[in-house]
Amino acid sequence: MSNLPNVHPPWCLRGPDCAGGNGLHLSRLVGTAVRGDEVIQAELGLWRMDVGPTSPSGLLLEFSAGEDVERWPLDLPQSHMLARASQRLLGRLTPGTARAA
Repeated sequence: MSNLPNVHPPWCLRGPDCAGGNGLHLSRLVGTAVRGDEVIQAELGLWRMDVGPTSPSGLLLEFSAGEDVERWPLDLPQSHMLARASQRLLGRLTPGTARAA
């Protein structure tokens, strides 16, 4: 990975986790709490890893409950599918609030 250019995406935090030995870039996480007292916290961000000619990238899902934190990187095709599937499913719960995908 040392022969790859160290070009940060504009959304990269450039913190201690950014593009170290693993070539990983992370964005700021966006919280999804509505009330603030949810037992499970969910946050969403972007990731990219500088490997090979085409850098894999997509959405980063972070779920936490107390001290336990899980991070799940989804690649770009999975991220697009998750967005479309989420809109369809949420539309079934609250008709008229989500666009059909």
